[in-house]
Amino acid sequence: MRSLVVALTLTAVAGGRQAVSTPALRAARAPAADALFALRGGAEPSPEILAATYACNQLSANVLADATSEVAALRKSIAGGEAVPAFGAKADELITDAVSKFEADTPKGDASVSALYQARGEELRAALIASLEPVFCQQITLLKDAAMEQFKKGMVSDGSDASNALSAAEAAFVREASASVPSKTGWSFKLERSSLVGAMQAILVEQKKAASAKMQTAGQMQTALSYLQMQQQQMQALQAQYTGGQGGKWNLGGAYRPPDTNINLSAAYQQGRCNVQVSMVPDEGANLLGPNGFTQGVGPANLGLSFQIHI
Repeated sequence: MRSLVVALTLTAVAGGRQAVSTPALRAARAPAADALFALRGGAEPSPEILAATYACNQLSANVLADATSEVAALRKSIAGGEAVPAFGAKADELITDAVSKFEADTPKGDASVSALYQARGEELRAALIASLEPVFCQQITLLKDAAMEQFKKGMVSDGSDASNALSAAEAAFVREASASVPSKTGWSFKLERSSLVGAMQAILVEQKKAASAKMQTAGQMQTALSYLQMQQQQMQALQAQYTGGQGGKWNLGGAYRPPDTNINLSAAYQQGRCNVQVSMVPDEGANLLGPNGFTQGVGPANLGLSFQIHI
């Protein structure tokens, strides 16, 4: 049989024409084709498998496109600085709806086709989880920033015990972040929580240092005031000793203007000292002299003199 196949092949090549297909020739080609497909990893897929593969790819692409639009809406909301409440539940719902839509159009019956669709469904789930992971990271970052702002406000409103503000902010972050983790993903926010707590503790340390410095400054000011009061008391004691006794605790003052004169006498007694003042006050009717009254001469009506005597 091998001699016949070789002879027919050589005849076709020599004549420049296509070899005639004979049962023997087809029988010779079959093992070679099987060997070729074996080298490629398996036998040639049937037309039914090829059609199922094309339909599966089309269905997966359509479902993935619809789900990607929903992921883009979540990403847009978070990119605007607004955390999505219950992000984990929404992500789970998105994945479940996409997989359910894909499984609803999966043909039943043929085991090979079912296995093909099942494998593509797992790939679809993995693709959606991969597209949601960056959005989840942004969500956790927003929650971390919100917890830090809550901590700062708590420190301002309740500065006496800032540790309560730290505990409340951490609890709020853990609660919101836990609600943002989709089920069956294995995602975690341990690093973000550790970073948040470390930053808040560092702020508490700096606050304690500032409070200690403030108390130290207040103590120094109190010491300075006490020293000034002591110096003032010593100066008063020296003043009383210099003036021959302790000054009185009462003050007295008076003034007298002799009739028809410009002389004004005033005296005052204050802190053990007497002050006498003699002044010459212009007449109240000086403004009646007119704008040139002063230039016509200098007299008691438009000249004021004063001197003081401390006793």
